[in-house]
Amino acid sequence: MLFIALLSSSSFLFSMQIVPPVLPTLIEVYDVSNARASNLMSFIALPGVFLSILGGAFVNKYGTKIIGLTGLILVSVGTLIFALSSSFLSLEMSRLIIGVGGTFLIVAMPALLTQYFAQREMGLAMGIHGLNMPLATLVSFNLLGITQIIYGWQAPFFIAFIICMAALSIFSLFVKEEYKERTNLSFSGIKNGQIWLLGLVWATFNMAIISFLTWSPKLFMDFWGLDPAKSAFTSSMFMVGSLITPLTGYLSDRIRKRRLLMMLSALGMTLSFLFLPSISVEALVPATILFGLVVAFVPPMIFSIPSKIMDSKNIGLGFGVLNACLGIGIFLGPFVVGLVMDMIYDKILVFFTMAIFALSSLLLTLVLKER
Repeated sequence: MLFIALLSSSSFLFSMQIVPPVLPTLIEVYDVSNARASNLMSFIALPGVFLSILGGAFVNKYGTKIIGLTGLILVSVGTLIFALSSSFLSLEMSRLIIGVGGTFLIVAMPALLTQYFAQREMGLAMGIHGLNMPLATLVSFNLLGITQIIYGWQAPFFIAFIICMAALSIFSLFVKEEYKERTNLSFSGIKNGQIWLLGLVWATFNMAIISFLTWSPKLFMDFWGLDPAKSAFTSSMFMVGSLITPLTGYLSDRIRKRRLLMMLSALGMTLSFLFLPSISVEALVPATILFGLVVAFVPPMIFSIPSKIMDSKNIGLGFGVLNACLGIGIFLGPFVVGLVMDMIYDKILVFFTMAIFALSSLLLTLVLKER
C-alpha cells in the first residue's frame, strides 16, 4: 500500500513538475508574460483550493479507493490533453483538469496510509510517501529536460501520460482498504482551528518551495549563465537533499519534537533564500543540495500531525484542509514571484520574496500547538 500510494501521488506530481523545465520554451513559443506563464503551475493548484475539503469529505464517505481512482483518471486525461494542445488557453484548461485529479489523489493517499500504520510509525510512513515530490522532480527536471530538446516540448507530456496510466492500472488492481466505518457527508471537522493553522504553515512553505522550483531553471539560465539542460539539472539537485524525508520522518517518530524540527527547517529555508543570490556558479549545485536537506524535515511532520489533532472519522477532512492550503500556496507562490520578475527582474529581490514566504511559515509554526 505504501508503494502504491507513493507511485500514485508521484504520477500526479510528475505531471505537475514537467512544466518548469519547458517553461522558457513555452514562453517563447506562445509569446506570453512570466506572470501568465506561471498559470501553468498556479492553475494546477487552483482546484485544490476549492475542492480539497469536499474531497476529504468524499474520502470519509466513499473510501480512498474510489476517490483515488477518480483522481488518477482525471490526471491521466488532463496530461494527454496538454500533450495534444495547440493553444496556450488549452494548456491552461488541461492543467485545471490535472489539478482536480491531483486534489483527490493528494487527499486520498495519506488517508489510505493512516489505515495501515500506527501513530508511532506515522512519521516514517509519511517520510517515505514524501519521496513523491523529490522523485517526480528529479526525473522530470533531468530526463525530460533533455527529451524536450531532442523531441520537442510535447514529448515529456506523452511520457507522463504513460506513467499515469501505469499508476492507474496498478492502483485499480491492487489497492485494498482496511475496513473503515463510512461516515455521512459531514464538514464538522473543519471547525478544528489547529488543522487550519497547520494548513497555513503548509501553504507558506509551498509558496516558497514551489516558486523556487518553478522559476529556478529560468533564474539559473538568466543570472548564472547556465544552458537549459544544466539549469534544469541544478534545480533538480534541490530534490536530492529532499530524498532524506524517510530519515527525517523516522527521527520525528523517535524525537517527538515535530514542531521544533519544522521551526528549524523554516529558519534554514529563510536563510538559504537570502544567501543563494551570492552563491558562485561553481558552488550552485552543492548549495542547492544543502537547501534540499534543510527543507526535508517539513513534509513528514506536516502529514504526521493530523492524526494527532483530529479524530479518525474526520481524518480525510483534515487532509482536505491541508491540500486546500497547499493549493493556495502553489497558486500564489509562482504567480507572486512571476509578477515581481515582470516588474523588477533582479535576482536579490526575487529570492528575497521567496524568503518572506519561508519566514511566514516559521512565524506560523511558532503558534502551532501539537498534542
